Formats: sequence, C-alpha cells, structure tokens
Amino acid sequence: MPDPKHDDILTKEWGEGEDPDDMTSAPREEKPRKRKRKKRRLFVLGGIVFLFLLFAGAAEYTSHSKFCSSCHYMKPFYQSWQESKHADIECSACHYPPGIRSFLRVKLEGLNQVLRYWTKLYVKSKPWAEIPDESCLQEGCHDRRLLEGRVQFKRVVFDHKVHLGDLRRGKTLRCTSCHSQIVQGDHITVTESTCFICHFKTGAHDPAIASCFHCHLQEDLSSEKVRFNHAVAYEKNFACDKCHSQIILGDGAVPRENCYKCHFERDRLDRYDETDLMHATHIASHKIECNQCHLEIQHKIVKDIETIADCRTCHTGFHQAQKILYTGEGGKGVPHPAPNVMLEKGLSCKGCHMFHEEAGGKLVKSDTLVSREKACESCHGEGFGRLLRNWQVSTDKKLGEIKSVYARADAEIAASRGAEKAEAQELLREAAFNIDIVEKGKAVHNITYSQELLLAAFGRMEEALDAAGSSYRPEKLGIEMAAAPGECLQCHAGIEEIDSEIFGLSFPHKTHVVGRKMECGTCHSNARRHGELTSSRQSCAACHHGEIGENCGRCHVVQAALYQGGTFAGWDVPADIMAEAGADCDACHEQQDGAISRSDASNCVNCHEADYQKTFVEWQNAYRELRNALDAALAAKTREDLSREGRARLAEIERSLQKLDRDGSSGIHNSQFFQDVLTKLTSAIQSIA
Repeated sequence: MPDPKHDDILTKEWGEGEDPDDMTSAPREEKPRKRKRKKRRLFVLGGIVFLFLLFAGAAEYTSHSKFCSSCHYMKPFYQSWQESKHADIECSACHYPPGIRSFLRVKLEGLNQVLRYWTKLYVKSKPWAEIPDESCLQEGCHDRRLLEGRVQFKRVVFDHKVHLGDLRRGKTLRCTSCHSQIVQGDHITVTESTCFICHFKTGAHDPAIASCFHCHLQEDLSSEKVRFNHAVAYEKNFACDKCHSQIILGDGAVPRENCYKCHFERDRLDRYDETDLMHATHIASHKIECNQCHLEIQHKIVKDIETIADCRTCHTGFHQAQKILYTGEGGKGVPHPAPNVMLEKGLSCKGCHMFHEEAGGKLVKSDTLVSREKACESCHGEGFGRLLRNWQVSTDKKLGEIKSVYARADAEIAASRGAEKAEAQELLREAAFNIDIVEKGKAVHNITYSQELLLAAFGRMEEALDAAGSSYRPEKLGIEMAAAPGECLQCHAGIEEIDSEIFGLSFPHKTHVVGRKMECGTCHSNARRHGELTSSRQSCAACHHGEIGENCGRCHVVQAALYQGGTFAGWDVPADIMAEAGADCDACHEQQDGAISRSDASNCVNCHEADYQKTFVEWQNAYRELRNALDAALAAKTREDLSREGRARLAEIERSLQKLDRDGSSGIHNSQFFQDVLTKLTSAIQSIA
C-alpha cells in the first residue's frame, strides 16, 4: 500500500498534478529564479538608461557657462566674462577647439575639475587655460579674412598679418599672445604690455619696430583726431623725445630667477639662454603670459615731473616753485589740482627750455637752457609767442597790485592787538607763499593755476584782515580773472590785463571781460580762423555810442590825449586850440541815427566861415609833407651802417611814429603839435651817427 506520508512529501516537493517520475519537469524554485534574473536585467538596463540620461543632463548642464561659476575660485573669471564682448558665447566654445573629440574632452576635463574642486587639489595651483587659435578662427567667429587688413587700436594702426605671418623677430605668436585671457579683470582683451615687450625690449633684432612712426602714423598726428597738430613738428624734423621725455620705462629683461616659479629641473634650467626654444615652448606650444618671464616695459605719457624734469638730475632741491606751478598742486587755498596741460601730455622741461643763455658776450655761452617766445612758435606756429608775452604782462600787473595790498595788510596786522592776531599772521603767511610761488616760479609754467593762486592769496589776506579786526578792505577788481571761463582761457588766461588795439582804438579787455562780463565769442570766432575778430566798428558803436553820457576818451584814448592835451608817449602835448575853446568831440563828429560821422572839411562850416575849409586842408597837407620828409630820412638812415646805439635810437623813433599813426586824423586833432613833433623826429633821425 502506498504510504500517505510519502505522498504528502512528494506533493509538497513537486506540487499538485506533477509527476515526480517525469524528469523533464523543472523544480518549483526555477520560476522565481527566472523572475529574479528578469528583474536584474531590467534593473541594469534601467540603470544604464538612468546613467545615460544623467550623463546627457550633466553634459548639457556643464556645457553652459553658468556651471563654471559653481566653483568659488572661478567666480572672478566668470564675472569678467560676463562683462566682456564675449558674454554671449559659451566658455567651452573658446576654451576648446571645435569638433566631437573636443566635446568629449570638455566633459572629461569638466569632470576632472569637479574632482579637483571636491578634493581641494585646486589650491596647489592657480586656474590655467589655453585658448587655441582654432577656437578664435572657427566659422562664425573671427574669420581669417579679418586678419588681412589693418585695424585701429587706440590711435595706433595694427596689422594682424604682420604679427601672425611676416614675423620681424622670428617668433611665432598666437591670438592670445596679444589678446590675454585675463588682464586686470578684463576677459580676452589686448595686453598692451605684451606689445611693449616685443617693440621696445633692449637689444631687439629689428630696431625699426621701436620707431614711433612704426605705429603712430604721421597723418593721424597731423589731423583733428589729436589735441595738438604735430604738422609743425614734422616740418621742422623734430624728434619725438624733444617734447615727450621718458616715454619708455623698463628693459623687458628676463631674470633667471623667474624660471624657478615653474621649473626646478636642472636640464631645463640649463637651457635658459636658448631664446628660440624658450619662445617656441612657452608661446607656440603653451600659452604663457609674456610678463610671467619678462620684466614689464611701460610706454606712456609720463606726468610725473620728477621723472621728466631732466634738469633736476643735477639741480636737486631747486625749482620747487616751478614744480608747484607745473604740477598745479601745492599752493594754499586752491582745493583742486590744476596741472599744466603740457604736463598732462608728458612735455618735459627741455621741450620749452631749448635755448642756451648767453654769458660773457658772443664767444662764451653758458649751458643753462632758457625758454623764449620762439620755443612756443617752434611747435605751435608763428604768433603763439605773443601768448607768452601776454602771460608775463598780465602776471606782472597782478603781482604789482597784490604786493601793494600785501604790504598794507602786513602793516595793519602787525599793528593789531586782537586775540586773533596769530591766526591772521598765519593766513598772511599762506598768502605770501602763493605770491612767492607765482613770482619766483614764473607764472608762464601754469598761467591758469598762477591766477588761482593769486586769487586765493587775496582771499587769505581778506580773512587775515577780518581776523585782525582791521577796517582796511582792498579793492578786488584789480586781480579778478575773466568772469566768463571757457576753453579760450586755457591758453588766454590773464587776457583781462591786456590792452590791445582795434580799429585804431585802444581796447581794454578788463572793461569788457571783467567789468561787463562779456564772453570771448562776443567778439571772436573759431569758425573760419582761430580767434578771428568778428566784431566791426558798427557792432562796437552800437553799444558804446548808444550809451548816454559815454566819454569818447574811454575808447579813443590816443585821440583824446592829442586833442585835449596831457602826456602822450613821453611827450608833453599842449591842448589843441579847439579844445581850449571848449569844443567837444561832437562839435565836429556829428551823431546821426546812432552813428558817429567821420569829420571832414565840410563840418567846419557848421561853426566857421566857408573859407575855413581851406585851413582844414592846409593842416592835412602840412602833416603829409612833413611825414613824407620824415619817411625819406628814415629810409635813408636805415640803409646806413649804424652803430648799435644808432640802431636802437632809430627803432625808438619808429615806435613813436607807430603810436602817432594810431590817431588817424592826419594831424587835424592837434595840427601845431604834429608839425612840431614831426620836425623834431626828422632832425633826430638825421643826427644819428
């Protein structure tokens, strides 16, 4: 009989309906194994898909530039990229050449950077990247045809073809040789210091590339593109360093110790002198910044007077007043620096001090260099020497007035007994300091700053007098500057002290620019010619003749002096008979519709008989006859071989005649005086030996 226990065991082992003798039937545990294997395969496949998606997502995320800023030490680089012209280009587009291999390399390098960041290996070396030329020249970026022509860079003409092809010094360059990766916070910008190392390094193979005109074209410096037109300098063949001193600083040498920043292997260090190998390795094969090895060379306009003042090499401690004026700082009471525009352009002392001062006659000349009016005209052209004269005249007038005020203020403060006397004396010392700077330093070194110093000195004296309790109040108008500052006054500072001649009349600038506060453009224009006088007799008369009670002598100074009598040009002039009779200017010069007529013989009949017109004509004929005789004597004497004293006397007479000619009446304003003085001058000419 079958054993029921045995059947139960088989049922449990093989299951219901299964034949234990059937060897083709699988055990009951086989199906769970199949299910497990299937699950494992699905899990592995899912993992692969997940990793692929993760890699794809990571690849996409890490391809964007924002990923670069994930590491904190990359943030300065990322910020400079955001502010650069390449801000719309992904970092990877430049840092790796185009192509699938580069794309995969980017991902591996990115992973490597992440590992270096988390393991903190990045602290052992600074971030370094090399940008291949292929990245710059790939399609859609900087096409190669752009490198065939010349471009303008900061007033310098640059030719890519010469630098990347026809190499003057035999050195291979890359795009990033000049366009540095990081320069003072800028991303991929031109590194000027690299240019200077190649062009100005001591012992350059081709000295021609160190020439100023290699980069600065003459036509650019002779045009309106620059503040100063260099055409005059070119015409006179002036060297650039005549005016621009110390514009190249440094020699660009490579100290051997700089190699130890990166290398320690003896076999490499022993090849220090193989410059071609050094450049091929560091520039062509690897992008190493030039300044990593070379000492810096600076090429710029130097504004430090200690550097450009060649005279101070020997004369140490001298010319402090000149230095204060030229640099426009160091005075008392002038808060803002006001350097001379010449200093801002790097003009050295020898740019103006170009003449040897004579000492001991014709044979001995000292080595002291002085400046004269011709120094201005050598660069700026004929006529600019007049500015120098005007500056000197203007400053001398102001100094004379302010020194008079200072003497009175000094006496007032010395006599005071107030509690603030010490403060007043200190203020007075500051005023004296400014006055000394202008007087000893020569105002022409910075006429604008000199005027500000004198105004500040005047203000200090006013404060000192207040502190001392003095009742003395000096008149300020004497040292006031023009009340309408502008571009003109950068050169024509002090013009308010200059009296000029216009239409044969004396023209005081102070009355107009200080008293009436008129702007320069009221009378002058630069439209056709610099400083062209656009005023006319009519425009002047429209203002002056329309004023009630206007004194003719304010403008017609010469005519008034000759007509009314007094002192003129060193002569004692008796009053004309008409003036003695009480006849005013308008007795002969009639005013009609706001215009003053020029008197002639016909005006005489208004007061005299008709025959008096003949007297008018006789006076003019007598003047012309005497003047012709004088001119003949002058011409004859000029042809003679005169002594130095004789030439000086002849020149003095010519100046007297020029003053008389400003009258313009042909002797009518004072006939007897003109006849007497012309006769005396003719005799004086004939008596010159």
